[in-house]
Amino acid sequence: MLKYITLIFSFLSSTMFAKSWQQINDFPSSERDDGIFFEIGNTSYCGTGLTPWFAATNDFYALDVNSDIWRNVSSLPIGAERQYASGFSSSNAGYVFGGLNGSTFLNDLWKYDSTFNTWTPQTSLPSVGRNGSSCFGINNIAYIVGGRTSTNAAIDEVWAYDMISNQWNQKNNIVLGARWRASATSINNIGYLLFGRDNNSKFCNELLEYNPVQDSWQQISSFPGNGRDYSALKTINGDLILVAGLDTFGTSYNDMWRYEINTSTWQQLNSIPALGRRGGICFNNATTLYYTTGIDQNNIRLKDSWKYNFPTQLDEKSLSENIILYPNPANEYISITLGNTLTKNYLTISCYDLMGKEIIATKNITNKFNLNTSTLSKGIYFLKIQSAENYTIKKFIKQ
Repeated sequence: MLKYITLIFSFLSSTMFAKSWQQINDFPSSERDDGIFFEIGNTSYCGTGLTPWFAATNDFYALDVNSDIWRNVSSLPIGAERQYASGFSSSNAGYVFGGLNGSTFLNDLWKYDSTFNTWTPQTSLPSVGRNGSSCFGINNIAYIVGGRTSTNAAIDEVWAYDMISNQWNQKNNIVLGARWRASATSINNIGYLLFGRDNNSKFCNELLEYNPVQDSWQQISSFPGNGRDYSALKTINGDLILVAGLDTFGTSYNDMWRYEINTSTWQQLNSIPALGRRGGICFNNATTLYYTTGIDQNNIRLKDSWKYNFPTQLDEKSLSENIILYPNPANEYISITLGNTLTKNYLTISCYDLMGKEIIATKNITNKFNLNTSTLSKGIYFLKIQSAENYTIKKFIKQ
């Protein structure tokens, strides 16, 4: 029965994926590539980059992911224009690090206060300026990985910035050598790095994992295709999502892939319904991926914006007869009842908030059990019930 349901689900999912890219309002300023983003609450802040007139920019715009409406916010100060910067955020502030302004390689750091709509300088990196670094955040620590310096050499350095103490510390270098314009994200307090160019301009395709407790790197997989740079790597429902990029043959891609960490498998999803592109700004909430700006296969800078809705509601409809949540809305706990066939196949349940952060993880589940939700804040959450072969997502409300 489960196999039959899974086949139906796979068919319906592929049908929905084909329709799930949707074009939304354009980026509300000039076309550009090599911009950045950071997220505060349900708002994504996008800015900097290089215009079609080869001018570095300092402007920023905010997209409310609940309404898909853009609005203007304060720009970086005049003189702080840049491309190839890195962006990250805490729960209440955004940060812009480094990049390139003309021929100047930057090591400065700026903090954005969303309450007062202001920028203030923070402690600069205690090393040479760099651009094209990758970045991921874990527990109020931002990790700045690799990049390129004024010697035009890609580097393998890793620096950690503590957003609370405003201090920098150097960490162990990347394994397998330098990376420039790689893609990075984090899941469950582990960092991930994919693609990028090394010091010999080789396009890499290794997927690396970073453990901050051990300060150690290891390779866990390789992308099943050519190496790339200028790609985006994001996290949705505990999986890695890869979008677009440029390969060694000059091909710009519009494709999207999912890497399931638990099963170490790659799956190609539906492509952006537009020309291949790279260097765009990509961000997400728990169930929706956004991609805006960039430069296409014909080297034309862009401002069109797209979003991709992952089919969580379809998952609920196709498997609702086998999964029961009660009470929903929940208060102190939520009872989860699985059909007998599901219990034999689904191994873990993880709870995620609206921004895709894992809050609770449970392994070796039984047919019926209670999940403690007493410590959760009021709001919407998602349960990801996963096996080695498939997963489904159920939504619940904490009141």
